Amino acid sequence: MALINRQTLKNYFKKGGFATEKHFVDLIDSSLNVVDDGISIQRENGLKINPIGFSTKLISFFKKSTQKSPEFTIEMDNANAPGLSFQGENDKSLIKIKKDGLVGINTLDPKYTLDVNGTLGMKLKVGTHRIGSVPGDGSWHSILSNLNGVNGYEITANIKGKQGSGRYSIAHAIALSTFGGRSSRSKIKKTVASYGGFFYKISFRWYGDMHNYELQAKTTRHFGIDEKTGSPFNINFNILKLFSD
Repeated sequence: MALINRQTLKNYFKKGGFATEKHFVDLIDSSLNVVDDGISIQRENGLKINPIGFSTKLISFFKKSTQKSPEFTIEMDNANAPGLSFQGENDKSLIKIKKDGLVGINTLDPKYTLDVNGTLGMKLKVGTHRIGSVPGDGSWHSILSNLNGVNGYEITANIKGKQGSGRYSIAHAIALSTFGGRSSRSKIKKTVASYGGFFYKISFRWYGDMHNYELQAKTTRHFGIDEKTGSPFNINFNILKLFSD
């Protein structure tokens, strides 16, 4: 079918003109058809798009109407890989979204919530397995509890004392545990920076029984009382989960 713009179609049907069968064919072919084109608008689902024939492509994006190959495409269940695929040059899969919520970057078959087959760059990393705070009062406080089996975590924590007191500490740790109790050879590798004296630091430890243990944090000394809250200044922490069986 030849591409015909709207003005040409309008000229076919001007008053006093004589529209031929071909003109009507051009008019019909210039309109979307629900059955032939696989596009419709439904009250329940909104815009509905489905592939045509044996093709799995839903949408193709071109810079120019004269292009033969699209810049990007959106495809359904391509290469026998169920899900929605956003593709680039040469049909390379850029983003894959599965129905079960798994998302892949540069992979057709993601195995994780976000599966990146390439280089990952980020400005800031925050562990969201648990985000919280405990008092910096020199006593041990649980930051993860009711643990069992084999676990691994990355912890970042910091505390600031009263403004002008010069009491600051920040800590980063990798904590690995194979069950709890006396027979466990669990380890914590820690890096700590502090200001205001040797004892103003953050520490971590594993504590508990074989099948019910926890990860704890404390300051080596009391960081003082926050006058705004009447409570000790807090250790603020975030935890990234590395492994769990």
